[in-house]
Amino acid sequence: MKPIEQVKILIVEDDPFFLRVLQRRISSEGYLVFTAADGREGMRAIVTHEPDLVVSDWMMPEVDGLELCQSVKTGLRDAAPYFILLTAKGEISDKLLALETGADDYLTKPCDQGELMARVRAGVRIVSLTQDLRRTVADLKVANAALTASGSATGAAAGSGPRPDAVTVCTGCQRVCRSDGVWEDVRAYVASHTGVAPAHGTCPACAASSDMEGSDPAQAA
Repeated sequence: MKPIEQVKILIVEDDPFFLRVLQRRISSEGYLVFTAADGREGMRAIVTHEPDLVVSDWMMPEVDGLELCQSVKTGLRDAAPYFILLTAKGEISDKLLALETGADDYLTKPCDQGELMARVRAGVRIVSLTQDLRRTVADLKVANAALTASGSATGAAAGSGPRPDAVTVCTGCQRVCRSDGVWEDVRAYVASHTGVAPAHGTCPACAASSDMEGSDPAQAA
């Protein structure tokens, strides 16, 4: 997780007094705090500072908090900051609208400072865990690509290439027909497709047949 002094929080509030109150309270926790006086300024601040979390008022002139949230969540997608919306609207329908628009959390004003900070800390934890998860997924993709490349290189070095579903073996000379139509000695074929040099030996069936052929006919009878 990021050190707390590196966690960036943006406050978007058109009431100067309440903006200062929020700024002092959140800064007291050690977070790096930026401010914006309205939605348009908030949009520029998000692009400039790339905050981890945004605390925004809903009711603001020109671009309100809901519009800001929707624009940020739609435009930045997975890179969008965690968004806490503050508003005097306390109806369930308003809360549902805010959450469906993309807000991650919702507080009704006037809100308790302790509750606000609890929501901020929870949001920061979620952001940190999400960032850690994305880094882990990225690392796994890199590792998987490296393993795939290593496997391809090993296969190429062994001369394996794509493996056919079946091979044709001559019933007379026991040579193998390669994919390019060339007939190859079975031992060379095995070596080129597995990277393992074949060793000579006798299977049990051939050994038994050889014993029968070399035995005394009278004893065999």
